[in-house]
Amino acid sequence: LSDEAANGAGGGGAATEADYMRRLHGHAPGENQCTSALVKHIKAPVHLVWSLVRSFDQPQRYKPFVSRCVVRGGDLEIGSVREVNVKTGLPATTSTERLEQLDDDEHILSVKFVGGDHRLRNYSSIITVHPQSIDGRPGT
Repeated sequence: LSDEAANGAGGGGAATEADYMRRLHGHAPGENQCTSALVKHIKAPVHLVWSLVRSFDQPQRYKPFVSRCVVRGGDLEIGSVREVNVKTGLPATTSTERLEQLDDDEHILSVKFVGGDHRLRNYSSIITVHPQSIDGRPGT
């Protein structure tokens, strides 16, 4: 958890962030495993941020290191797999990722990395989006 989030800076409530983290990001790492969390405060309303984040088929819309993404198969649903190309300069060029959870009510996107030329093994990512007030305006 970032210092900003832990201290409640940025106009949000630290208790609210801690509650979200505890409820939606609980991981029980096993031996030789680790977890991390990143909190980012965005000066835009939740509906706008979620419209970008929920796009499993277009992560390049908000991830600048992604150059291309192709979803295997037709429909976008739990279990869908995407092939991601990563821009040069990172220690990978491809990643194969499976959609594990997509919840439009709770604003949750969960992805598991199932292949690629990176060193990540048994890696998953959970992104959640929550409303907060930033400088007296709707934020995320």
